[in-house]
Amino acid sequence: MEHIISAISYLLGGFDTPVIVLLILMLYVYITGWCKAIYCHKLNKLVGLKGLIRDLGYLMVVSLAVFLDHIMNSSEAIRTIVIYFFIAHEGLVILKCWAKMGLPLPKKIYDTLEGLIGEEEIDGNTTERQE
Repeated sequence: MEHIISAISYLLGGFDTPVIVLLILMLYVYITGWCKAIYCHKLNKLVGLKGLIRDLGYLMVVSLAVFLDHIMNSSEAIRTIVIYFFIAHEGLVILKCWAKMGLPLPKKIYDTLEGLIGEEEIDGNTTERQE
């Protein structure tokens, strides 16, 4: 088990604060998705499975960024940008799910996360997570 954790840590560039925050937000998105599905009476096992597969993809992209940093000797610059993008994206997904359930949200938080991602990417279908 220790070897598996070491391998995952190596692939993600270590378990520092950005990676831990990303993992926690991924868990929050999964929980929030289930809450929204129950609240909206749209419970579907495949939606949860698709979310887990998408999260695996996020971790693979972070790992790719780690390898690119190693190749380019860029001291985790690419990895950090990728992780911050995913953190902002996951935060927006959480806020959008709770907003659809009627929870009032502070506009400042939403605007800050939206600013990190960029408007054109939020409106596009390729980067926005299906809720």
